[in-house]
Formats: sequence, structure tokens, C-alpha cells
Amino acid sequence: MSVSSFTRFFCSSVSFGVALCLSLLLTVRGDSVLFRSNEYSTGALGFGPYQSFFSADFTPAEWNFVVPVNESAGAPSLSSGYIFSAPRGASVVQQGAAIYDQAGSLVWDGSVYGQTLAFSVVTYLGEPHIILWTGTANASGVGSGYNILLDSSYEVVANFTVNLEGPTGPTLADFHEAQITTNNTALMTAYQASPYDLSPLDGPTDGWILDSVMQELNITSNEPIFTWIASEHVNATECYNTFGTGGGSVAEAFDYFHINSIEKDSYGNYLISSRHCWAVYYLDGTSGDVIWSMGGKNSSFTMGNGTSFSWQHHARWVDLNETYATMTLFDNAGEFGQQQESMSRGLYLGVDFTNMNVELLMEFVPHNASISQSQGSVQIQPNGNFLVGCV
Repeated sequence: MSVSSFTRFFCSSVSFGVALCLSLLLTVRGDSVLFRSNEYSTGALGFGPYQSFFSADFTPAEWNFVVPVNESAGAPSLSSGYIFSAPRGASVVQQGAAIYDQAGSLVWDGSVYGQTLAFSVVTYLGEPHIILWTGTANASGVGSGYNILLDSSYEVVANFTVNLEGPTGPTLADFHEAQITTNNTALMTAYQASPYDLSPLDGPTDGWILDSVMQELNITSNEPIFTWIASEHVNATECYNTFGTGGGSVAEAFDYFHINSIEKDSYGNYLISSRHCWAVYYLDGTSGDVIWSMGGKNSSFTMGNGTSFSWQHHARWVDLNETYATMTLFDNAGEFGQQQESMSRGLYLGVDFTNMNVELLMEFVPHNASISQSQGSVQIQPNGNFLVGCV
């Protein structure tokens, strides 16, 4: 096991775009990227410091580097590529998608799409594309909107959402996940209010849940290929979210599961993350049955030292075969109002399917030892580095 600090601690959803040919913006900077700025950290520069330009009206978030790049002889080099970021919230002057170079200079501004999440480079029809989600993000931490695909000229080539009629009407795509499979289909998360007996949780028998949905969609025909609904496979008693006084109406539907990531593998099965169950589930790609769960109340694995996680995000395979796999995920270790550990971590895990145990290979801790209450991601780079983002 090894422990590392985040070389960059981003407070927004981030990813590297390494394959997309980008047209650079011809803008003139009006200021510079900051380095270990105390004024930035203390708020002396304002609640949401931003960049400005003499030649354009863009006002993307200002960067404050807190850990220098190690450029000494023999030090690992940074992975090449641009950084994709989509900040939002009251402290952001300009919400929405932005692409930066590694010096923090703006390459492309996508604020025209408004509030944006699930912003990354994907491969579609053999070519690199940008995918992003845009829509309404609710205070409860879920969203309703659409996913947009842009080609290398930033032209829209597809606009799609979940194709599902729920108990209260059409269901739209949530912002947590938007991916393209090797078969050029889309993977999306969604939420729908559904009737549910909450009496085992001391709630009403005629209660309501905010059910978690995942769907694989044919982008061209808009036909669903596979739809999975959490309540049909995982009981609400498995999860840790506090029931409180909700669940008695559609407006107060109880979000017991909270799906926040999906990945389809070469076996045709799905890896999903449930934030509120503190578990990762591996689903049969045909029946939707749970093959195994990792973490949570009913883990199929023995969790080794340092491998337990809670309120997590962004579960991803790195390598996978029938006997052993490696996986990354972001362990939030807390949410608003509560925390299980002293800090959040990026995790790199080894999964032994023969002995059904999980081992910690590496962990990545924030430079300021903090809890990321909302979101997070871990991405392994082509050169073996790890990029970790948090909110």
C-alpha cells in the first residue's frame, strides 16, 4: 500500500481530455493563474475568484495551485492532455463547462450550455467527442435533463435523455453519469418517484421513494437497450441514508439508494455505485440481478485494511479478468452533516475473486485533509498517474 497527496485538489468535477483535437481560443489574458495565494484561500479575492480577458467576455474560475509540479530529475512527468472542469454553485461567477491547459489557461468555454455536469471526452463512432449533461440540478442532489454530444468542431451531433415512463410521468437523465460504450450506446443515471412500503424503516406503508434508475440507450433510435431499477433488486433496508420525516409524498420521496456511477465491462455486465448504501454492485447484464456487492451491510467480500468506504462516487474498473481485478473509486467518507472518517480519499483497490477479498493498493489524500461532502472522481492516466477531483 502507498499513500499520496493529491497533486491537484480540484473543487469541481474534473477529467483529462487526451484524445480530442481542440481549436484554441484566441484570447488575451487580463490576469494570471495564482500559486499558493493566501488571498484566494481566505476569500480576500472574493467568494468566487475568476479569470478575465481583454478580448472575450468569458469569466471562468481562477486557479490557485497549492502543490508545485515536481520537475526534478527522475520525477514522474504529468500526463499530457487538457483538463475538463464544470464548476457550478453560488460561488461561481460563470457556471458551466470549460477546458483548460495544465497551466490553468482557458482553451474552450462552454458556458453557453449553462449548468453542466458529466463533462468528459468519449469515443463515439470511432471518433473522440465531448459529452456533457445540462438541465436542472435539484437541492436533493439529483437532476433532470439531457446529454449532449459534440464533435471535434464543437458541433452538436446528438441530444438524448432517458427513455422511461415512471409512475409520475416521463423520467429524464440525471447528471451523475453519462458515458458511451464500445457499442456506441449511452449509459445514464436517472431518478423517478415510486410508491414504496416504508414501514420497515418506520415510515408509511403507502410511502414514496426516489428510485434510482440506470439505462443503456441506443442513441440513434432512442430505444432503451437495458433498464435497471434499484427497488426491484436492492431493499431499502440495505442502505444508510437517514429516513427522517420524508417519504410520505411524491414531493418528499425518500432517496434510499442514490446511484451515482455506471460502467459496462467486456463481459456485458454493469458496475454501479450506490452512495447511500455505501456499496458497489456488480449486475448481470441480462437479468439485472446482483452478482455481488462490495462494501455496505451485505458485502460479498472481506474488506481488507483501509478498503472500507462510505458515501462514495465514481467506481471504475482499471483491469478485469475472472480471477482478479483492479478498481478505482472516490471515498467521500461523509456527506452534509455527518462524516465517517477524518478525510476523503481516492482509492485504488485490488479485487480477488477467488478468495473474495479486497486489498488497498494505493490511496490519495487531499492536501488539506478535508471531507468532500458532495462528489468526487478518480481517473488513472495513460502514464500511470492518478487524477483526483472532489466537491
